[in-house]
Amino acid sequence: MKVQPAVRQETARIAAGTAVLTVIMVAVFLILGRFDWTVITGALLGYLAAVGNFFLMALTVQKAADEMKPTGAPDPIETDGDEAEEKDVPLSEDAKRGKQRIQLSYTLRMFGLAAIAILGVTLPCFNSVAVLLPMLFPRIVIALRGALQSSKH
Repeated sequence: MKVQPAVRQETARIAAGTAVLTVIMVAVFLILGRFDWTVITGALLGYLAAVGNFFLMALTVQKAADEMKPTGAPDPIETDGDEAEEKDVPLSEDAKRGKQRIQLSYTLRMFGLAAIAILGVTLPCFNSVAVLLPMLFPRIVIALRGALQSSKH
């Protein structure tokens, strides 16, 4: 499967934003006098887990979208004159498979992140805070990007 340019572009944005926040996090450890080598190893593990999770999610959505065939727009149902409401259109088999693929991917990715978090917290070669915080950074990057885009409009 070929990775679509949109997946590459969005993953690069998430990777860059997450890297910036991870560097800021490491700087805060330094400023607070809590910096040691486990902060670096923890930050790397958390960063790779966060960006890898986003990339796998984007790939799953790409594959599910590629497999779905458009079924057309739903027909409006007339109620009492001018008002129309849309009826629920049953999902096609392709759409059902795509939804299942996305749900399975989510479950597996969350188990993977949980396993990495457990390793990061239990193994002494990682600072647990430095592992866990970067896993939240993609959400922050997405929220900041959304806020910046909405302020431009």
